[in-house]
Amino acid sequence: MWHQGLIIKLITYKFPDYLILILHNFLTDRKFQVCVNHTLSSVGNTQAGTPQGSSLNPTLYNIFNSDFLQNDKINYLYAIGSAILKQGSNIKFVIQTIQVQLRRIENWCTSWRVAINP
Repeated sequence: MWHQGLIIKLITYKFPDYLILILHNFLTDRKFQVCVNHTLSSVGNTQAGTPQGSSLNPTLYNIFNSDFLQNDKINYLYAIGSAILKQGSNIKFVIQTIQVQLRRIENWCTSWRVAINP
């Protein structure tokens, strides 16, 4: 989750300034370190995402993805995974419909700096 993008959405959705500041401070200047086979990595700065195990994660995820493409005929967003589901008797129509949705998803992900992991 792109931190600046989340703040933009909070502002757009007219969250109170004090809450935006609290969330900005919660996400900013976080560090991480990885331990593999009892060896610690160097300390890195977190540029995106939310702290692992935070009770705010589901809420922040829902806010960030609240403008993700919605379609009454295709459902595809759940938790940290996504799927495009379409059925029909004409395979060319199904493929065309899914391809249009894939382009829209790609555009949304590019705009909001979301990496797609196929």
